[in-house]
Amino acid sequence: MRHLIFYIATLLILPLAGSAQAQGNNLPTSDSTQVNAVMSQYFTALGSGDVGSLKTLLGGKLKAKRAALLNNPEYAGYLATTYTNASFRILGIHSIAPNTVSVDALISFGQDETIRKRYTLKRGTGSKAGAAGGNTTTAPYQIISEAVSTN
Repeated sequence: MRHLIFYIATLLILPLAGSAQAQGNNLPTSDSTQVNAVMSQYFTALGSGDVGSLKTLLGGKLKAKRAALLNNPEYAGYLATTYTNASFRILGIHSIAPNTVSVDALISFGQDETIRKRYTLKRGTGSKAGAAGGNTTTAPYQIISEAVSTN
């Protein structure tokens, strides 16, 4: 039962804290650096429960899907408790369309529990999020989707 709850929680939120090291990357260095920075900020925000940063780093349908959690006052504590000791490693960053990249990451929760995730990031257009988004700034890339990866 504990593993089922863990798996469901992992699917509901975007896991981790750690440092990014990209491998298998087909992007220009400047884009790769920006993507690594966004993913590092994202994982750090998860581990510290920084929902304000998460609101800035998420975009599109993923941000809309997570809105209720991000606005729940108890969510920050849940994230911090759950992800403080998690670690991650970026396995690869790949361009999949103009201004869109995929990031494969391995997330570890101790020695026995790991999960691979694929994140899709889209380059920001420079527009600012309005009042509906609750933020006035955006990251150079925003995380617009995540999925558990099987390979």
